[in-house]
Amino acid sequence: MSYILVVDDEEDIRDIYEMLLRRIFPLEVVLADSGNSALKIISERGDPKIVVSDLNMPNGDGHFLWTNLKERKINVPFVICSSDAIPDLKKRFPNIHGYVEKPDIIDSVISLINSVISPYDTPPQYVPVRISILLRWGGADFDLYMKLSPSNYVKVIHGGEAFVPEEASRFRRKGIEFLYITAKDAESYVKNFARNISMVVESEGNHDDLLVVSLESLEAVNKISSSLGWTDEVISAAKHAVNLAVKAVSREPNIVHLLKKKLSGGPTKFSEHISKLALLSCAFCHQLGWTTESTQMKLGMAALIHDIALDDSYYEDINYWNELARDLENKSPAVVKYRNHTIEASSILLQIRDLPPDVNHIITQHHESKDGTGFPRGLVAGWISPLTSVFIIVEHLLDFLDGEYGSEARLREFIKTHEETYDSGNFKKIFDVLKSYVEN
Repeated sequence: MSYILVVDDEEDIRDIYEMLLRRIFPLEVVLADSGNSALKIISERGDPKIVVSDLNMPNGDGHFLWTNLKERKINVPFVICSSDAIPDLKKRFPNIHGYVEKPDIIDSVISLINSVISPYDTPPQYVPVRISILLRWGGADFDLYMKLSPSNYVKVIHGGEAFVPEEASRFRRKGIEFLYITAKDAESYVKNFARNISMVVESEGNHDDLLVVSLESLEAVNKISSSLGWTDEVISAAKHAVNLAVKAVSREPNIVHLLKKKLSGGPTKFSEHISKLALLSCAFCHQLGWTTESTQMKLGMAALIHDIALDDSYYEDINYWNELARDLENKSPAVVKYRNHTIEASSILLQIRDLPPDVNHIITQHHESKDGTGFPRGLVAGWISPLTSVFIIVEHLLDFLDGEYGSEARLREFIKTHEETYDSGNFKKIFDVLKSYVEN
């Protein structure tokens, strides 16, 4: 049976292609992570109907793959995707079927494949999503279904629920590698994927001298991670995600100016807090199995901005102000200003072009509580997003440890005294993962 061959070393981009193409075209989509892997697949399965390949890959790049196909006289339509300009690609790959300039891949790839393969006459009502995708991204904003038969799908996870390793294992024990979303939701999901990856690609090219991660903060997070048994890879991934977050906010001069103003003059309680919160949130996100750069990067961005509208004086006793702000009857100017700092920070963050909504949710919700006693909106657990739940738990943990970062006893005490605090909604799933590391 003929198939569409997608070749890219980035797992997230392969995921986009697979969801996108399964939704539109009636052929199997086969994935490869390198030119050599693609050649092996072709030798085993026969010629594909079309090849869509990345350019820069280890173990055989796109040019290597194209050259080998020509030498073997495998004459199939070939599409090259790269962040390089299309005129440059045309010089390296003359007379191929098509050229796609990243990160804007969706419409171009569909159009090029559509010129070779006819789409479904009647598109499927449900589109498969790999369990591995859901885990790496932490879930979906849409309801997820399990396929019982070609015409029978049952809802197993509601939109907005956190997806954690235990959940992935539960389905895999049943031999399930895919869940399903509706075709309508799939269109939005793919676009959201693409927007997230675009954010990462654009951030990789930005540079600014904004110093956020201090050695003291890194040392503190290393002590916590060591007590939890986390690997060096976790902290390394967190540092990378925070670096991407810094570059993303650096696209907006007004935000950079505000941050530099608050970070100037040496370490402060503000600078220490955002640095530790950014690192530890990203690290914990990785331990949840949510390993995509963009997912962790969102937490890093939120940590940088969440308190940017606060005067430094509030940091002298932040817990005191949190208690005052929860009393909605308290309308004193200082309390109202503190209560509204999440909304002010959100307004500042909206200056960033193509900002994913997740970041805004984290910032506006980071003082909410499971029982509706938080602020500014008094949300209950079911309305608080997975990433916000991570952020809230991590911030609470840092406040609780209060400098005793290497103390396993304090970590166990935090778990023991806060199980009831985090026993519902996304909080419970996420807290249970943290609990498993403390108790092991």
